[in-house]
Amino acid sequence: MVNSVIAGLTSGGGYALLGLCVVLTYRLVAVVNFAMTAVGAMGAFVMVSLTDDGMNVWLALPIGALSAALLSGLLGAALVRWFSGHRERTKAAVTVALFVALSAIGLRLFGSNSTGAHQFPNPFGDPVFTVGGVVVPQSVLVSLAFALLITLAVGLLLTRTRIGLKLQALSERPSTAEVVGIPAPRLAVGVWAGVGAITMLVIVLVAPRLGGDFGALSGLISTALAVAMVGAFRSLPLTLVGGLILGCLEGLSSSVDSIQKYQGVVPFLVILVLLWWRSRREVWDTAHSR
Repeated sequence: MVNSVIAGLTSGGGYALLGLCVVLTYRLVAVVNFAMTAVGAMGAFVMVSLTDDGMNVWLALPIGALSAALLSGLLGAALVRWFSGHRERTKAAVTVALFVALSAIGLRLFGSNSTGAHQFPNPFGDPVFTVGGVVVPQSVLVSLAFALLITLAVGLLLTRTRIGLKLQALSERPSTAEVVGIPAPRLAVGVWAGVGAITMLVIVLVAPRLGGDFGALSGLISTALAVAMVGAFRSLPLTLVGGLILGCLEGLSSSVDSIQKYQGVVPFLVILVLLWWRSRREVWDTAHSR
């Protein structure tokens, strides 16, 4: 069971990072980006295609990240150009359509488990130390350190720098921000590109454990949304904690034979429980405000 929890921490760090990307996109450009993991998976499969052809993984990795950043930036530019004045639900619906399109293209280009999944390299698979007979691989430390670094760095960026203040102004009052001279379109596209690159790196980190199926990796958006809901699409620390908890829950469920085959349902259960809890709290607050 301890082995399963430690394996879950590897995924949990990745889930936390995906949730942080969802929160950042929502906070900074007011879009719930359902296409995020499909874009990241595209970049990851560009990288693994290059390594399959013999390229060194450390050379292929930045190429994959750059391809994901370019694709994400292109999608962000399209939303800024044609949908900036629309409601959040409309922009979210556009990203759902993009997710479906990118998933179909990715499955066509890179295949699935039934047509031959790719084997992702695992540069962080070596053991670091042993705790009570349980081997802790590098991937656990890397994923946790990456998640903590992103949480702290983004928090400092948004609260202590001029670019962070501009990004917050872009999110809260995009039209006003542009009037006062803040380059809103360029900043928005930059956010999209950065999130695309980070998502690709996270996909590469969790792919050795989850498998090289494009559909499964792009489908991590459900997990990312569940983690983002723990932080109410606002709090970076709560999102980080939510990702780690979700990873541990999945790890624990994989160690119990009777529920192992249902572990993919965990993110949806988290979403349902959080929706129920928040609806109950709203009813309670409304009743006591009368």
